[in-house]
Amino acid sequence: MKINRAARAEAKTLFRICRSEKGLDESRLRKVVALIAKQRPRGYLQVLGRLAQLAKLEVERHTHEVISSIQLEDGGKSIFAMLEKHFGKPLAQRTEVRSEVLGGLKIRVGSDVWDATLRGRLEALGRSV
Repeated sequence: MKINRAARAEAKTLFRICRSEKGLDESRLRKVVALIAKQRPRGYLQVLGRLAQLAKLEVERHTHEVISSIQLEDGGKSIFAMLEKHFGKPLAQRTEVRSEVLGGLKIRVGSDVWDATLRGRLEALGRSV
């Protein structure tokens, strides 16, 4: 769905209102969405769609994810502690076990990805040949 410039600007303004010093304030966001849905101003569906995109990007930016080939002993708590120390407290933490990783870890913080998996190294080797 294409969004017009006015709806994009309105969504950005509303998203800024929903932020606090600590990050995204869920209660403010819920109130803003409820108010827009109730009032139904012109182009409100576009505004709500863009607002949802911005909120999703904010949550992804503050999510720490660890992918491994086997279940980690402490559930990844030691890794998450190091990530929290370096990047700050996340909104969400996820661990995932994938057998196709073969070994090692893949760590994702927002859009940054550190791939130290055996599969990633083999693929990089294959691309370099």
